[in-house]
Amino acid sequence: MAATTIRSDIRSGRRWPVLAVAWLWLALLAFPVAGAAGTPRAPGVADDDRRQVVDITTPPWNSMARVQTNIGGKCTGTVIARRLVLTAAHCLYNSRTRRLLAPQSLHVLLGYERGDYKTHLTVADLRVSPLYDGTRPGESLHHDWALLRLSAPAGVPALPLATAPAAPGDRVAVAGYSQDRVHMLMADRQCAVKTALPAPSPEAALLLHDCSASRGTSGGPLLVERNGTWSVGGINIGIMGGAGNLALWPDGLAAAVAALSGP
Repeated sequence: MAATTIRSDIRSGRRWPVLAVAWLWLALLAFPVAGAAGTPRAPGVADDDRRQVVDITTPPWNSMARVQTNIGGKCTGTVIARRLVLTAAHCLYNSRTRRLLAPQSLHVLLGYERGDYKTHLTVADLRVSPLYDGTRPGESLHHDWALLRLSAPAGVPALPLATAPAAPGDRVAVAGYSQDRVHMLMADRQCAVKTALPAPSPEAALLLHDCSASRGTSGGPLLVERNGTWSVGGINIGIMGGAGNLALWPDGLAAAVAALSGP
């Protein structure tokens, strides 16, 4: 995931401010963690790391994108329409200026592997939730999504949004360009959603899952397979320490898709 690790405490269906202990998580997760055999592992990766390098020329992996910024940020995104890529808002946030980056500062690489890529596209426009505040990441978890309109068609299959968020019992996977294998698309296909946390609206959900996903995987999809078809059941957005990882089912995305759709 991206360099910012986020945590939110949610009680009685309400969002609460980030507690001081969240900053302790930031300090702890800044360093490699030892796995069961004493081998350092990236934050967010389970002791029994189940991630595998996947074939970026086959579905659903050929719909994944690497999202880069002019200030060095690297995240993951998903092509959900011919010119639309879904990612996380915090990937686009400039902590120095305390603002989101402009579209012209963003780059989308398709078919990326080992430093090479099939297509490089710039971003013509973007939408984020009006409630997202990069200065308060813990309080903005429910709004941590961004939709990018590409300068030209992606030229790869689009993955549809699921009709409902991924849920316990669904077959799920998380894919992305993790910090420990930054030049390879990796996926954990042997994991599960643990629970859905309370959200401020019925259209939104925070999904706690046990898929291994480290920094760089932010913005990547929480994929769900239903009736033999993969779709996007959430956006991976954060590391929850030893509790797992966090994905978002966003509220307001449909309106953004309608606003940015077109030829």
